[in-house]
This record gives sequence, C-alpha cells and structure tokens, in this order.
Amino acid sequence: MFSTQDYHQAIVSAGWMIILSLIPQDLVRAGAILLGFLICLHAMRPRILMKTLQLRLSSLEEKLQDAVNSGIMRQSDISFTNKFAEDIVAIRCVILDLSVRTLMTSGAILQEIKAVWEGLSREINSCIRDVDVLKRDLEINRAKILKNQYQSNRPN
Repeated sequence: MFSTQDYHQAIVSAGWMIILSLIPQDLVRAGAILLGFLICLHAMRPRILMKTLQLRLSSLEEKLQDAVNSGIMRQSDISFTNKFAEDIVAIRCVILDLSVRTLMTSGAILQEIKAVWEGLSREINSCIRDVDVLKRDLEINRAKILKNQYQSNRPN
C-alpha cells in the first residue's frame, strides 16, 4: 500500500502543518506583548509624567492660594507653615531639575527609553507622590483649623 517514503513524507507534511499552524498564534502573542510594552512605555514617558506633575503642582498651588486668601494659613501653627514653605520650595527645585532633564531627552524615542531606563520616570513619579502628600497635609491642616473654628463658635 504505502511505502516507507510515503510515511516519511506524510510525517514531514504533518510536522510542517503543525509548525505553520503555530506561527500565527505566536505572532499574535508577540504583537500583543509588543503593544502592551508600547502602552506601558507611553505611560512612563518622562514628558507625559511631567505634564501630570505640573498639573498636580498647579492644583496644590491653587489650594495654597485658597488657604492664604481665606486666612487659614495665618491661623496655622507656625511650625506647620515653616515646614510647608520649606517643602514646597524643595519640591519646586526638584521639579525644575526634572523639567530640564526631561527637555533634554525629548525628541527621540531612544533618548526617552534611555531616560526611563536610567530612572527619570521613577523620580518624576516620586515627585508626584511628594506633591500629593503636601496637598493632603494642607487639606488636613485646613480641616483642623475649620474644626477648631466651628468648635469655638458653637454655643455651649
């Protein structure tokens, strides 16, 4: 019926069919991994993170201006006010440094990838967290002062 050569050829053909049926799945997986990598890279780009940092800093400065205008900062504990002023100056200095470093990497995707690899994005994220902590501290201080005002004005 069938010769050994026919069996051998059938086995080779089956092997090629299996190999060819696996390639598209692997290509889809590789494409999905590449797409995921590109999405993560875009989210970690220093330029994108700096925009987020600038927005958070603007929000903090608006809250600070509201606290100053409403007299909350005048009523704050002097140690809180001094520490807050020192922290905001330090954060502004860090942001200026990060801005310069981000601008130096803008333009070429390879420079941005190198900056991400060297930790620029991590530093920007850390600064974002620091700004968020300052904003939270300011809101807590405001809440304490308003609570004290309410309790002092409340009839006994």
